[in-house]
Amino acid sequence: MKQFAALFLSLLLLAGCGAPAKPPPPAPAAASEAVASEAPPRAESAAPAPSGRAALPLENAWIASLADGIAAPILARELPPAEEIRAAYLWLIENVYFADPVGLDAWRYHGDPDAPPPYLENRALSPLHFGVGSCEDFAAAMAVLLRRMGYKAQYVSGLTISVEGEFVDHAWTVVQLDGKWYHLDPQLEQNVVKSGRVSFRYFLRDDRTMLADHRWGESLAAYYGGAITPGQRETILTELAVPACPEAYVPTPAPAEVSLPGRPDPYALRETLDAEREAWLSEHGPPGPVALDVTPPIYAVMPEPPK
Repeated sequence: MKQFAALFLSLLLLAGCGAPAKPPPPAPAAASEAVASEAPPRAESAAPAPSGRAALPLENAWIASLADGIAAPILARELPPAEEIRAAYLWLIENVYFADPVGLDAWRYHGDPDAPPPYLENRALSPLHFGVGSCEDFAAAMAVLLRRMGYKAQYVSGLTISVEGEFVDHAWTVVQLDGKWYHLDPQLEQNVVKSGRVSFRYFLRDDRTMLADHRWGESLAAYYGGAITPGQRETILTELAVPACPEAYVPTPAPAEVSLPGRPDPYALRETLDAEREAWLSEHGPPGPVALDVTPPIYAVMPEPPK
């Protein structure tokens, strides 16, 4: 149990989102050693939604099932595409509390324990299953949920301006609608909810609007300037590239009443995670060591701090 507690705490340290724009500690390992080579069950495309779109496949079947459970009642309403995306956006705002993620290794107790999911799916786990997560987790969950609803969606790793006025690491999502790409930032949207009303400030926005308080791609490379290496700049412009979003979607939805989630009980979260773990261990025994892919991509391109 002490070993598990240490792992639980170490995963929280990898949350990202909100720290000043500086390099992170070394990448983590859930136990330590290499990952097993056997691939996890792949969640294939589900039956087409009423719109005719099929769910896009994920590598981890259990995480896909979490997203499918949330997507199903949205899709059943047979809304226009922009309204479906709005419903998924509001689900995150109303059901995910902004805090460090928990249970980043919980997938091990719902499938192959030696086949870790890719970064996007792993970071979507905490919001979709436990209702808590940082900006990276909001962004990943938004992308995973939209993909299971049949939309092309991509995670964006970059920076935003903190309440202290400095750029900090951040993540959000872009989605393709009617052949055009748009920005979505449900975590920052949750931050600016006033009097229980969401204004859709960060919903289906264009590049120009987002540049007021976000940096990514070329703008991120320009912000770092000579503080990063040519290799880091190349990584930003290739591996962290984001589709252009030249215009905002119109019309912007009317403000909507929302109920923000309350602070989760950390002991209840821990009990849930422990129960899932113990149920699996009682049948299968302790899993072997495995490395987790949960470190935000932005950390690889942050400048070295001055010595």
